[in-house]
Amino acid sequence: MAGMNEQDPRALVMQHRELQKRAEMIQQQMSMVKISADDCAKVLTTIEELDNIEDGAEMMFPIGSGSFVYANIDHTDKAVVDIGAGLSVERPIADAKEILQRRRERLTTALDNMNNALLQLGQQMQAIESFLNKLQQAQGQVGSQ
Repeated sequence: MAGMNEQDPRALVMQHRELQKRAEMIQQQMSMVKISADDCAKVLTTIEELDNIEDGAEMMFPIGSGSFVYANIDHTDKAVVDIGAGLSVERPIADAKEILQRRRERLTTALDNMNNALLQLGQQMQAIESFLNKLQQAQGQVGSQ
């Protein structure tokens, strides 16, 4: 943190608070991205399991709130996949897997980038804390003389 010596300690405290707020926002975003990545992984696992199921097999499907319905699977060779902006398309299973794997990779990359940003914010906050502690100690020594 070059130039910290010239800054007013109050300005540094405010800067620290701003960094802390940004870190909290990144953590919230990371939580949402992690949920999406986990969901994507679950969908991939489910699609992989379709290879073991024959057409016409009866299964239970979740409808929400821990509730299920029984349904017959008539086609295990295609899946409807969300492609973003509220659009879904029917694709062969192999294509659906590829779309979902790419999505999971993008989400993982986003998580890595957010984690790196969080680490940088942490380092900046630590530098400010260290500087303010040294400043406080120096003022304490001057006041005791």
